[in-house]
Parts: sequence; structure tokens; C-alpha cells
Amino acid sequence: MQELTLRDIPHFPPPWAYACAGRPDERRGRIAVRKAFVELKLAFTRAAAEVSGEIGHSLQRIVRQASEPIELWLIRSTLLAALPLDSERANDHRMAVLDALQQVYPGSDAASRQFQRHG
Repeated sequence: MQELTLRDIPHFPPPWAYACAGRPDERRGRIAVRKAFVELKLAFTRAAAEVSGEIGHSLQRIVRQASEPIELWLIRSTLLAALPLDSERANDHRMAVLDALQQVYPGSDAASRQFQRHG
């Protein structure tokens, strides 16, 4: 009988373990990227909570399931367009999403240009 080790278990080591491996500068970089993604996801989560109806529920589900920044980038225009225009709170969420996108995708102002056209 063969003994099962942790390495035989699927998804071992867990993804977060890679943030602890490597040179210190690589580690800091990976941690910074992960932190920016978490902040982006939180901004999208809060904004999606402001959207009502079926679109709101769909956006919330998509945001919850997102595991990469590109997944959130792809729904940015839908989320920004779905936010109510007459709510200051929604505008605060809109700006938070745009700021978080700018942190993850520096130099890309496509989202802010789109918001300026609609906002």
C-alpha cells in the first residue's frame, strides 16, 4: 500500500504558498499584485451590490467567482453602466472601481474615458 503525501493531493501547494517562495523582491512583487487584485475585487463587489435586479445578481456572482483581474476588467463597462446615475453613493463606487482599475492596469485610461462619456 502506497502512502499518500501532501504533494499527491491536487492543488498542492496552495496558490498563496507561491507568495512565500523565491527571492524577497519577487515575493514583494507577487504580494503587491495580489493586494491590488484584492482591492480591485472589493471595489467591484461593493459597486455590484449597488446594482439592483437580475443584472445586479449576475454581476455579483461574476465578481465573486473572479480569480484574475482580467475577469473584472472584462465586465467593467457593464458594471459602470449598470450603476444608478442619480446616486452619490453609486458615483463613489464608480470612482473607487476606476481608481482600483488604474492601480491594476496603470496607463490604461479606457475605463475613465468611458465613464466621462456616460457620467
